[in-house]
Amino acid sequence: MVSKENIQMVIGSEEYSNYIAEEKLVHRAKLLIDNLTLDGDAVHINGLVRFNGGVVPLQLDGKLYSSREQSDGIESYVGDLKENNDSFKVLHFKIKTNDKADTSLISTDLRNTANIKLYLQDKKGDMFYFEEKLNHLNIDTSKITTDGSYVDSLLDGNWFEQILAPAEPHKITNEEIGPFSANPYIKSCSNVYYSKAPFGVDVAEFYFCPKVEGNIVDVGKAGNANWTSRLTVAEHVRVNGTTTNGIEQRYKIGGVTSGGTQTLGTIAAGQNTVITSRLIGGVYKKSTSEIKANWPVIIGLFTKNVPYYAAGKSAYNVLTSISYNTTTTTVNDTIYQNVVGNVSGYSYKIDKSAYLYDAGHYLDLGLLVSTWDSKQKSNESTTAYINWKFDVSFLGSKVETLDWKIPVNYKVNVN
Repeated sequence: MVSKENIQMVIGSEEYSNYIAEEKLVHRAKLLIDNLTLDGDAVHINGLVRFNGGVVPLQLDGKLYSSREQSDGIESYVGDLKENNDSFKVLHFKIKTNDKADTSLISTDLRNTANIKLYLQDKKGDMFYFEEKLNHLNIDTSKITTDGSYVDSLLDGNWFEQILAPAEPHKITNEEIGPFSANPYIKSCSNVYYSKAPFGVDVAEFYFCPKVEGNIVDVGKAGNANWTSRLTVAEHVRVNGTTTNGIEQRYKIGGVTSGGTQTLGTIAAGQNTVITSRLIGGVYKKSTSEIKANWPVIIGLFTKNVPYYAAGKSAYNVLTSISYNTTTTTVNDTIYQNVVGNVSGYSYKIDKSAYLYDAGHYLDLGLLVSTWDSKQKSNESTTAYINWKFDVSFLGSKVETLDWKIPVNYKVNVN
């Protein structure tokens, strides 16, 4: 048991090993299990918690889910459990059924064993944690079956965020990539977003780097050229220096819980170039759902009547001249839609509640463009501008807003 006032010092400290070895601020407690039943995804536990001469009855019921650690080869399940006597809040319940090393235990001598752990918090805020080998409890795990879905990460690998103060986000140096003036382009954050969170004897480290990539190609006298732009992230979480999927990334593109900037992507074409079709797509999250297709966006356009911008104006100026619709448009990421009119700038905004946080999340903007007037100058050199504007957040709070404007040179009306 660790008392409420000592949780941050003990559980959230890299000095935890010293506290447990000296039995300072960490006090012995016992969990006596009368009955533990596992059937499909259902779990039921009856028992007693003994501490400091007192006894508290314990009755737990709930549902099992696949742990995120399974993608690391660790056969484990986590539970969303309720204590029926209202004596405890269940912070974390996990059963691991193989012997692969598990870096999410407080007791280091159990890490290479099949084990069970239960972390509780009482009404006073004190934390009780219990860990034991499965074969010491004679528990039959053969009847466990789940549908493969995940529970909220706060009940899985990120359990410690329920009781520890959040780590402070900051940046570490990263050599910036691009932007290039060649046709393909990529831009990433010049500093990697980073935070460190000790819990027990482990240290979780969060690394996060938004990036934009794509391709702007030359535009021929006839036909269409395919332009692409993608906003995505490079990220990973490490525990004790080893990359893991068991703990979910806490940095996000978007995801600001109050206020925040609406994520938007824009491509503005250069001289004598007109946009004929567009494709919008991607994968992002909204609340706990992953959104892959048929999602609403706000469309923005810039139109003009002649192939050339007025003197002193360029594609860069278009980025601040987009006119956005007042209603949403539902988009499908497998279909190019015709763009009507003399459009040289195209943009879209996604819902404020949407966010991206792992390498499988991205937002795409694809355009088919053509030469506006083939009678104009041949092989003309000009510049397109890519713009992605978005918030970087950490645990729901905005870290900063990035507004990337990327110039890419190309030729139009090419023979």
